[in-house]
Amino acid sequence: MFSLISNSYRQILDNLADGVYFVGSDRKVQYWNRAAGSLTGLAPDEITGKPFSDANIAYEDERGNLLQPFEYPAALCLQGKKSVSKIIFLKTKDNRKVPVEETASPLFHRGRIKGAIVAIKDMTQCTETIELRIKAGMKERLIPICGWCKKIRSDENYWEQLETYLTNQGFGVFTHGMCPSCADRIFEKKVYLESYQQICKSISASISLDEVLQLIVTNAVKVMNVKASLLRLLNRDTNQLELAAYYGLSEKYAHKGPVAYDASIDDALAGKPASVYDITEHEDSEYYKEALEEGIRSILSIPLRFEKEIIGVLRMYTAEPVMYTEEDMKFITAIAEQAATAIVNARRYEKAVSREKEYLRVFEEITKAVSSSLQLKDVLDMIVKKIPEVLGLKAATIRLLDHTGKKLRLVAAYGLSEKYLNRGPVDTEENVIEALNEKPVAISDVTNDPKIQYQKEAAEEGIKSILTLPVIARGKVLGILRLLTGEPRKFSQQEIDFSASLAEQCGIAIENATMYEKTKKEYDDMMQYLDGSFFEKE
Repeated sequence: MFSLISNSYRQILDNLADGVYFVGSDRKVQYWNRAAGSLTGLAPDEITGKPFSDANIAYEDERGNLLQPFEYPAALCLQGKKSVSKIIFLKTKDNRKVPVEETASPLFHRGRIKGAIVAIKDMTQCTETIELRIKAGMKERLIPICGWCKKIRSDENYWEQLETYLTNQGFGVFTHGMCPSCADRIFEKKVYLESYQQICKSISASISLDEVLQLIVTNAVKVMNVKASLLRLLNRDTNQLELAAYYGLSEKYAHKGPVAYDASIDDALAGKPASVYDITEHEDSEYYKEALEEGIRSILSIPLRFEKEIIGVLRMYTAEPVMYTEEDMKFITAIAEQAATAIVNARRYEKAVSREKEYLRVFEEITKAVSSSLQLKDVLDMIVKKIPEVLGLKAATIRLLDHTGKKLRLVAAYGLSEKYLNRGPVDTEENVIEALNEKPVAISDVTNDPKIQYQKEAAEEGIKSILTLPVIARGKVLGILRLLTGEPRKFSQQEIDFSASLAEQCGIAIENATMYEKTKKEYDDMMQYLDGSFFEKE
């Protein structure tokens, strides 16, 4: 049928901007204009005379799915005998995808369908214009995004994941991968984590302070792959950094002398890691010559922090200049914090063991001393003198209840003036009453505690803290033992319990001496009586 159309009409069709082609009722392409050829890259001789299903014409939908020939607009038009229009993607000869609007209209002759005339409109420019408008509109929008979980609030006031939001906006379906940069970071973090676990396990394997210190510097060198490491602890009394342990350094360099407060040490003590990139650029630094002789180029100083307190500095040395990254600094700081915790724990353990040993020694010494005599006066004087000596106290007093059990009388004192001892009765002091009820009372500041009656006298005497303890023997309260300090002291429960055990031991010694004197007096009286009776008989 299309062959019947005159050449003038063909020329008109060939000069149209849109592509036009004609498909006969046999589904073969009978005509293909120049615009269709330009759009697809297919010449008329490559198309005409062939069924359109075999003519290298291919289409995709908006999702990239390849359309089957029966889904082409021309096929649907011939089948339904009505116009069909679709916006689809045309695949060109050079494999480009062009958005087109393809409309197929049926051609009838004497009531019978003879074919379909198909128009292909290039939608590229229109699509780009729409996309630009959409993008411009999106740029002008203010899209709320959660600063914490990164969810986006949609127009319906619904918070959804970023990927879901972008998919719904037509940006495609998202899948998660990992960029090389993040992959490198993850690998570094994995190495850091394994190294951190290794060093934590190592330095936690011992409770000996010296072993812990040596494990820290040894593992720091291995984990950080540096030349050497050195650890100095801060002496609060001298305000000096004292050498505690080192690894990878010569003894000569490690003991080169006292550490001056250079900038890196100041920063480290202030709680900030500090790095000297190249020591050769700092000729004015102390021990510059010694560092060069040792083969040191970079020095990193890291504070050893436990809670809010800086307890020392860990230094790392390299043989080549090293620029540490932020991740390196975070990792090294984490190691230093773990090291500080291990040091403090080891110190506490050794202090606890040392304190227990000292308590045992003191207990044995006092027990031995008070058991060396059965003279009550000697025992009392020995108690008030020996306890301050071994516990580092200012003074001690013992007051025993009289025969009525209501009044306390001073029977022994050490380290106090007569004026203070004669200040007045203490029976009504709250701390004394509590002690007589078998309750130890610790007062850390005698000048401000209402339990102390003679605050002014205590201040004049130079007394800062008092521990009042019941003296008990065989379940009976005999009196009180008072321990007094010349420095403010907050007695720990362990110290109170230990002092109470000493007071109890003293109570037993006092009871024994009292019974001895009583028995001796009864014996002497009896002997005197017997001697008198004997002489009377004579």
